[in-house]
Amino acid sequence: MMSDHSRGVWLMLIGVLIVPWLDGFAKLLGQTLPFLEVAWARFSVQLIVILPLAWFRLGRNMLSLGQWRLQVLRGALLVLASTLFFASLRTMEIADAIAVFFIHPLLTVVIAPILLRENVGLRRWLAALIGFSGALLVIRPGLEHFDWNSLYALATGFCFSGYVLLGRRLAGEGSPLQALVMTGLVGTLMMSFFQPAVWITPQGIEWVWMGAMGSIGLIGHYFIIKALEHAPASRLAPLGYFEIIGSVLVGLIAFGDLPDAWTWSGIAIIVCSGLYVMHQSRLKQES
Repeated sequence: MMSDHSRGVWLMLIGVLIVPWLDGFAKLLGQTLPFLEVAWARFSVQLIVILPLAWFRLGRNMLSLGQWRLQVLRGALLVLASTLFFASLRTMEIADAIAVFFIHPLLTVVIAPILLRENVGLRRWLAALIGFSGALLVIRPGLEHFDWNSLYALATGFCFSGYVLLGRRLAGEGSPLQALVMTGLVGTLMMSFFQPAVWITPQGIEWVWMGAMGSIGLIGHYFIIKALEHAPASRLAPLGYFEIIGSVLVGLIAFGDLPDAWTWSGIAIIVCSGLYVMHQSRLKQES
C-alpha cells in the first residue's frame, strides 16, 4: 500500500508535469492575442471553475481571510508573474522561459533576509549567485541569441519570489481553496482593467484554448496543493524542477522546439544550485 509521503510525491509530479501545458496554450494564444488578454483568460477561467466548488465547500466563508491587504498583494504578485511570463512566451521557447523563471528559489534566498529577516549563510548566497550565472547562460545578454523578452521571464522570477515569501508570511491564514479563489478574483479584476484597450475577439478554437489554459492551470495547482497535504514542502520542493522537463516536452510536441547545448548547461546549473539551496535549508531546519 502506498505511503502518505509517496502519494504526495506522485501528486506533486503529476501537478508539475500538467502545469507546462498551461504555458503551451498561452504561447499558442499569444501568437494572435495580446498577452494581457491571455492573462485575463487564465484567471477568469480559474475563477469561473473554482467558484462553484468553493461555494459548495465553504459557502460565504470562501473569502473569510485574515490580513486582507497582504492576501491581495500576494494574489497581485502571482498575477503579475503570470502576465510577465506570458509576455516572454511571445518569442521565447517554453523551456528557455521556464529555465530563467526557475531562478525564483535562488532569488527567494536573496530577498528573504530583507522581508522576513531570515539568516542566510554564505553558502546559500554563493549558490544563488551561481544559479544566476546559469540564467545568464540561457539568456546570453549581449550575444546574437539575446531576446529582450527574456527579461520578462527574469522579472517573473522576482515576482514569484515575492509571492512565495508572502505565502510563508501568511501560512495558516485560510485554506488552499480560498487562496485559489483569491488569486482568481484578483487576477480577473486586475486584467479586466486593461481589456477595453487591448481586446481582440478570439476566433473559433481560441475560445477552447482559453478554457483549456485556465482549467489545466487549476487542475495542476490542485494536484500540487493536494500533494502538500500528504508530504512536507521540504521533500516536495525539489520535484518542482520536473516542470522544466515537462516544458521541454510541451515545446517539442507542440512547437518542435528543443533547447540548445548552452540552454541545457544553464538549466543544469540552475537546477543544481536550487537543489543545493533546498538541501541547506533542510539541514538548517533539522538542526
